[in-house]
Amino acid sequence: MEFQKIDKRILNRIQEDLPFIARPWEAVAQELGITEESLLKRIAFLKKKGIIRRISAVFSPRKIGLVSTLVAVKAPLNEVSGLVRKINSYPEVTHNYKRNAEYNIWFTIVAKDTKRIAQIINQVKKNKAVKKISDFPAIKLFKIDVNFRI
Repeated sequence: MEFQKIDKRILNRIQEDLPFIARPWEAVAQELGITEESLLKRIAFLKKKGIIRRISAVFSPRKIGLVSTLVAVKAPLNEVSGLVRKINSYPEVTHNYKRNAEYNIWFTIVAKDTKRIAQIINQVKKNKAVKKISDFPAIKLFKIDVNFRI
């Protein structure tokens, strides 16, 4: 199974809301003009190839009593991989990005409270690879819906 034209349509469609019904994939397949079986095979193929990492719910942390922050770290390039593995070991870390800038690791934390966020940041700060660290707590949400047109 190779990448097909329908895969682009599938990738665009599944970034949108999925219907909250007994057979959501059947409804999506109908919209795309294919069978549910074909849709699920294509999604499995795209996941196996690493094109789809996961399909999951997106929720508003504040609405369920959680807090979040964006953290930036400056670390030597040769130590980034090890540091990222450590950062990613915290279940509260939701995203982690490497950047070509002074602060070259950026990650988000969603936790039960600011005390837990401070604990994680302080633990990360103790790593010898960390040269600088900055915390940018979420104050106001400006954007949550991101779609990548394929």
